[in-house]
Amino acid sequence: MKKVAYIGAGPSALFGAQSLLNKGDYQISIYDKNARSGGATYTGIPSWRFSLAFMDKLENELKEKGVEFYYHTEIGKDISFSKLREENDVVVVAIGAQVENLAGFEAGSGYEAGLTLLYNLNILHQEKKYQERYHQAIVWGGGNVAMDCCRSLKRILPDVKLMYRRSQEEMPASKGEVKDAIKEGVDFHYLENIAEIVRDEAGDVIGVQADTMVLGEKDGSGRASVHVQEGSKHFIPANLVVAAVGQKVDFSILDQELKILSKSEHKTSLEGVFVCGDALYGPARIGNAMKDGKACSEEVFEYLK
Repeated sequence: MKKVAYIGAGPSALFGAQSLLNKGDYQISIYDKNARSGGATYTGIPSWRFSLAFMDKLENELKEKGVEFYYHTEIGKDISFSKLREENDVVVVAIGAQVENLAGFEAGSGYEAGLTLLYNLNILHQEKKYQERYHQAIVWGGGNVAMDCCRSLKRILPDVKLMYRRSQEEMPASKGEVKDAIKEGVDFHYLENIAEIVRDEAGDVIGVQADTMVLGEKDGSGRASVHVQEGSKHFIPANLVVAAVGQKVDFSILDQELKILSKSEHKTSLEGVFVCGDALYGPARIGNAMKDGKACSEEVFEYLK
């Protein structure tokens, strides 16, 4: 029986494993560094927005079909990537887009990345710690991670601002999420962008220097380009600033030679190694991850014939 290992237990991996088992008999193992399945739906999406019951049901179905799950296991640290490749006919990398963008500013003392904040609140349940330390927060970004951050913070802090460098029309976040955030009292600052994180003598964040932005012609993304309005720099006080301005993928912990060949296929530069979900395309919606897990399974199936 052919052996397939998935690195990551998020939606793309679980749906990919399910799809593969629907095509034939395989010995499948799924590894994840966290305590349970779900990937970003577990660590990054608040429970009030997404229930993990669906993921639990899928995991139980996979276990009934013989799939083995290994939690608290990080490939590249607890088990070497080379060993995993030796023991399996195929390895599917579904680790998500796990490297956060801090926009060149140093993290700490009131400045942190969006997924870090969500992990602290969703998994470590540090709401009380944030309430005791912070009272004014700025979330920087315009995607769904930014929405989750500002809506989570608004539940525990009195003053939460969302800063986005374009207008509401260009905002990539779900329209429903934006509407809910506004309804819940998040203060939206459109056409503003952070130029500097301001700290006091002790190194604690006390606010930001922000630029007012002006829209221009559409750029390669299809959205209006932006540029700084001359002489518009201004100070906005806050003792917590959260950067939700994108994530990227880093395969170096697995293998320096692991490269994506094309966004149109799931095979990689390494024989028998495939990649799927956010690890291939970057951060996307849950439904896209599920769909891509299934698409990847088609390629794995053909490879193992």
